[in-house]
Amino acid sequence: MTYQPGSADFQLGGDAYTPPSPLAFDFNPSGSDDIIPAPPPSLIRGVGARWSRAAARSTAPTCAAWGDAPAKQAAAAAQWGAGAPADTSRSAGWSDVPAKELGRAVAWGAGRAADGVASSQWGDLPAKDSGNNVSWDRSLKPTDWQVRITWNPAVPIKDRVITPRFQRSNEHGTRIPQSEPAPLHHPGGAVAFTFRGGLYTPPLNGDVFFHFVVEAIRAGRIGPVDSAGSARWGLSRQLDLLRRIHWGRARSIDPIPAGIEYPDHTGPITIIVPPPAEPDILETYMIANSVSLVVLPDRIPLDATGIRTGLDIDSFAWTLTANLFGRTSLALVRPDASGPKEVELTINGHRWVFIIERYSGVGKLADERYTITGVSQTQLLAKPYAPARSQSNTAPINAQQAAEFELQYTDFTLHWDAWNAGPPDWTLPEGAFSYTEKTPMQVIAELAETVGGIVSPSRSARELTVLPRYRAPVWQWSSAIMDRIIPADIVASWGSEWQPQPEWTSCYVSGTNHGVSVNVRRAGTAGDEPAPDVYSDWITGEQAGRARGIAELCKGGNQEIVTLDLPLFPEQTAPGLVTPGQLCEVRDIEDTWRGLCLATEISADGIGASRVKQTLKLERHHREGA
Repeated sequence: MTYQPGSADFQLGGDAYTPPSPLAFDFNPSGSDDIIPAPPPSLIRGVGARWSRAAARSTAPTCAAWGDAPAKQAAAAAQWGAGAPADTSRSAGWSDVPAKELGRAVAWGAGRAADGVASSQWGDLPAKDSGNNVSWDRSLKPTDWQVRITWNPAVPIKDRVITPRFQRSNEHGTRIPQSEPAPLHHPGGAVAFTFRGGLYTPPLNGDVFFHFVVEAIRAGRIGPVDSAGSARWGLSRQLDLLRRIHWGRARSIDPIPAGIEYPDHTGPITIIVPPPAEPDILETYMIANSVSLVVLPDRIPLDATGIRTGLDIDSFAWTLTANLFGRTSLALVRPDASGPKEVELTINGHRWVFIIERYSGVGKLADERYTITGVSQTQLLAKPYAPARSQSNTAPINAQQAAEFELQYTDFTLHWDAWNAGPPDWTLPEGAFSYTEKTPMQVIAELAETVGGIVSPSRSARELTVLPRYRAPVWQWSSAIMDRIIPADIVASWGSEWQPQPEWTSCYVSGTNHGVSVNVRRAGTAGDEPAPDVYSDWITGEQAGRARGIAELCKGGNQEIVTLDLPLFPEQTAPGLVTPGQLCEVRDIEDTWRGLCLATEISADGIGASRVKQTLKLERHHREGA
């Protein structure tokens, strides 16, 4: 059949074919052999068109221009409305999922018991042959392990009543010497052992070596060792209570060592402090100053000016400030990825090692100046280098042990001479030594402050020393041994500031959650002028409270702060370098007085042969005995 273009009428089944609306084609050639339709694609089940024929619009050309949009014809506008129902039989839409056969669905449910023989599930383990247990192996050699049986190897019955092990010895009988008999060695061959009536059967997987020591069982009681040397405990008899001596910390009277040795005494020996070296009194002092500042470890010299280093009695690290010229010098000491740089300062033989912490700079054309700031190595135990932590002791510990525990796993060394130099050591009971978020240096400094002490850092090594703030009470300075002698001939300039305080004669020192309460009173006074009370968590010993009370009483009275400028002599020349915490005897023009060094500052104009000055701050007390 050939189809000609144009209109055509289809006769299907005798009637004219009318297409459905909306348009859809359905050729059903039932009863006719003239048209053989091609089979539709297998993937298309049906074609449904839900779109309807749109209304004809005006075909007249319109101009698109900017302006108000003309009103549209409401009749020709496409609006939303109710959709015409489509033929649901020929449309492909969403529908409910057909139910599957429940018998073939895989779902979770109650498990059924599996065959214990054929399944690989966990269950009761089958009993093994107890006769094949491996108890001995061939790793034991006759010379590696021996069984030494000195008591009866018979195993007691479980329900048997055990008699007491301790019995009364035969005090008045003859002492039986206890000697160990020689061990018996079997020459070889078959041996049968019988224990508690049963024959011993060794295991079948190795050799066994037995070494028995047979001791004769003597009838009778155990003989005494020394019945005549008994010691009885009892109350000691009281002596004359009026003449008893209260023990306390003794002070040395003879400053010259006697040189007497005590061969039968193994305990601590009091070290007598030697007198200070007498400085030479000259008409003219000629000092060849030498100053150097190098970068470690390569020892590259730095061209620095305005060098200053110092330490006060309440600090735990020496400080350094210096001026550098140019970026080249700054690059040598600027911190990098590996951390801060270290420099070594040497002035007239006195050596310091500093860590460069900060720097700042100012400059203009052809002139750049930088200021560096450094601290000694003990700063590594404080912020920002050391982390803060919290701890609490679960057992009694001494204060010195607690301070050394803070330096564990570090290369720092602590010096605390509690027997001679002080301050005293004491015991912190369980739970008393506790703190929250503190660095190791904060803990050590607080321990020292608890007993009126200070932390003295080393200048060039990783060491620190705990010293008493007042090595001797202020009212005993006239008889105490000084550390340095400063004559008026070497003082270049001086200044003073009057700072009076009440004359305290007593101080109440007490712990808080733990510890003791001590009322420290100066001997020979009524104690009617009390100092401010002191409370500390770590005052848990009488000696600790006594040392803290003495330190508080020494801060009172009429006093002044004297400033002295003097040269920095080499180490072998007196007075040399004066450090905070040392007692100094100032031989002034009119009188001689004594004071405690509170701060030291060394200044140098530059490196090489430059001017060097040492500035001291001394605490001078105007009271009897000072």
